[in-house]
Amino acid sequence: VASSHRLFVGLTSNISAGGLFIATEEPLKKGDSLDVRFKIPGTDHVFAKKATVCWTRPIEGANEDARAGAGCKLESLSDDEAKLLNAFLQTHDAIFYDV
Repeated sequence: VASSHRLFVGLTSNISAGGLFIATEEPLKKGDSLDVRFKIPGTDHVFAKKATVCWTRPIEGANEDARAGAGCKLESLSDDEAKLLNAFLQTHDAIFYDV
């Protein structure tokens, strides 16, 4: 994940065709614009998308069941990307998928 002034890695623990949760201790703010890159396990396609932070959970509000991070809206998924993502989500639990 990259923002306007930093590059970091975060765990995606919840993903849908509309967005994703990025578990990270990086301080993000609502409205921040991000560049995200991810792959669906078992595919070669790399999603390289803009995302907007819609909400955050800071470290002080986090716990074992609710990690620190940010809920982000994915921008401009193509029809093919939405189909690929939805096909994966129909066969896997959307909460966490470990490769």
